[in-house]
Amino acid sequence: MAAMTGLEIEIAHKSYLPLGGAPVRRIFEGFHLSVDPGEFVCLLGPSGIGKTTLLNMISGLDTEYSGRIGFDDVAKPRMAYVFQTPRLLPWRTVLENILLPLPSTEAARRTALDLLASMGMSDTQDVYPERLSLGMQRRVALARAFAIEPDLLLMDEPFTSLDEPTADRLRDLLIGMLAQRSATVLFVTHDSRDAIRMASRIVVLAGSPIQAVRDIPVELSQGERQDKGAIEAFRGRFLAQPQRFC
Repeated sequence: MAAMTGLEIEIAHKSYLPLGGAPVRRIFEGFHLSVDPGEFVCLLGPSGIGKTTLLNMISGLDTEYSGRIGFDDVAKPRMAYVFQTPRLLPWRTVLENILLPLPSTEAARRTALDLLASMGMSDTQDVYPERLSLGMQRRVALARAFAIEPDLLLMDEPFTSLDEPTADRLRDLLIGMLAQRSATVLFVTHDSRDAIRMASRIVVLAGSPIQAVRDIPVELSQGERQDKGAIEAFRGRFLAQPQRFC
């Protein structure tokens, strides 16, 4: 089981370079966020505000900023990143895609097959991604992320473009996977219902440069999280603000 890790984010300054004479756009300035080990934190804000940029800085894909991102006392935790698109290699089978981050051992192969079985996809191991629906491709991407037993799981709107029944099945799948394989989660979304459904804590981002304008614990039971009325009631109490979400 993953050890999990907390993180401390201090972004002094992050800007986008100007294009065609446009002014510099300041994305982050004096931004701070702490996440405890084992938390499921949803970063909620409108599309285009810079949520993906924050995940890219945490993951190390974007190093063009001033500040510090620390992971408790761990120099480099095991980190998995689930992107908006599944990013599966089309010339590799489902099983081969899941095995990509793993060593070439029989134990790793068993791990990948067990993950496929837990997702109800054992019969797809030799199938190429183009033969799968988008929802099934996203399941494979999720399996690949859990294959390394991450301490920290970054998720960038992984259920976007899915119909609601498929997205809801994937939410349930993610929650079930985390119950078996604990990890600290940072989940980016612009959908407040998504956040309420899954998160232990919602951080609302707004402004330019971005600020954390609200920090909301989600103290709902699993039964309430399955109840659309309870979700809408929570949304009305805590998220009926000027910010516009779906």
